[in-house]
Amino acid sequence: MTEAEKVEAPDPAHLAAVLRRRQAMRAQLDQAEVLYEDVNREAGKLLDQQYRATRSTKADITLDDDTKFANVTRVGGEAEAQVTDREAFAAWVRDNYPDHWDFRIVPARTETVVDQTFAAAVLAAVDAAGAPQYADPASGLVHDVPGVMIKPTRSRYYRWTFTRPSKRQPLDGRELVATAVTAGLLDLDAPLAIEAAPAEATQ
Repeated sequence: MTEAEKVEAPDPAHLAAVLRRRQAMRAQLDQAEVLYEDVNREAGKLLDQQYRATRSTKADITLDDDTKFANVTRVGGEAEAQVTDREAFAAWVRDNYPDHWDFRIVPARTETVVDQTFAAAVLAAVDAAGAPQYADPASGLVHDVPGVMIKPTRSRYYRWTFTRPSKRQPLDGRELVATAVTAGLLDLDAPLAIEAAPAEATQ
């Protein structure tokens, strides 16, 4: 290696300081992630409870002085009718709508076959009714359809967003929180006291 290619070692004190800070910050991040998961889980549980009680899908997030810095929106999951018990569903079609039922013989076994167009129509009717029921368009008779359930296809989740700067408030949500923490108005290190509201006295 020539003199021009020789690499000088970093200043030991500077190297030690950078490595120390790096690993200390990693430790803080690890601790923050654990705390974040706990409070995020609790937030989801409380928002689910609020939704069941009030059907509210959105909430403003404010500082102690009621300054809004973020909001959270519930994005509802999706559900659709599905055949969960093929044999029970096929037997119902056979007994009530034999024109849409058939069978085929496969070596060593016999398979029942439900017309897929009819099955799709039944599932669509169940989706519309919100219950495993099919109203016969010809007779008006409402059937309880066995072997069919409305199952979730996508779970609900919550969308969290910070506020944007405006003429009235030049700071965005992240800056508002950082300012509050720096000013000692928001202590993120303090344990979060989560207490259930006292039950109302029974009459």
